[in-house]
Amino acid sequence: MSQGLMNLTVTGINQTIEDVLDDYPVHPYQSAFSMPELRQKLVAHILSQVPQQLVEGLQLASTSPVCHYSRLQVRLRLEMLVRGSILHILRENAAWLHRNLSKF
Repeated sequence: MSQGLMNLTVTGINQTIEDVLDDYPVHPYQSAFSMPELRQKLVAHILSQVPQQLVEGLQLASTSPVCHYSRLQVRLRLEMLVRGSILHILRENAAWLHRNLSKF
């Protein structure tokens, strides 16, 4: 993956994470993913799960104002992936999260 495409993909993923987290309660979801450690794990997990077609769709959606259907399809697939990854990361890091969220 080229550096430009990688930056575009990470930017799209971070924006989607923010948009999706707005639908979740502040505690524990938004609080958990405001921690840099968990946010990095979430982004890394999403990147490892993103199919090549979705990466290409992210690139196309950001550069083509004409492709509305493709943008919506890419957006929905990415949101679904982010939601699943949020649950995965929370489950995988439950003990760590319990220790660290109790400090807030």
